[in-house]
Amino acid sequence: MKRLLILLCLTTAPARADDLCPLVATLNTWVTRITDHHPPPCPQIGFTDLAGSTGVRSQAGSYDPASGRIELAPNLNLSTAYGQSYLLHELVHAAQFASGADQTALCPAALEAEAYSVQAAFLRQNGLGEEALSITILSLHLGACGMLAEY
Repeated sequence: MKRLLILLCLTTAPARADDLCPLVATLNTWVTRITDHHPPPCPQIGFTDLAGSTGVRSQAGSYDPASGRIELAPNLNLSTAYGQSYLLHELVHAAQFASGADQTALCPAALEAEAYSVQAAFLRQNGLGEEALSITILSLHLGACGMLAEY
């Protein structure tokens, strides 16, 4: 599975969102295997600078529950497991909202914790243990109920 994830060979031109559907399908198998959620087949995906976006904690990706759209940073390298892990994280959020988990979660931060947990498992499976540890620590910090989650 490690090298199967190199589905996209990005050149200097960014990938078009339509070209990402095969990768999304592969990543969605992680979502369904690790969570109880059923992700949408291939949500809209855009590429934009997220650094100045209001309410966006991450500069790598964001999910908008109102539109169902995922935004990724234009410099996110989706030909690597590390880059793909950020798309996976946002796909978990898409699946959470599609399945109504946002209505039943103990708090919004619990949704964030689950997305980080799936991301960390993916990184570990792909030999990125140090990165997985960093994500796990981030999950513990940002995924605790009582803290506000920003999407």
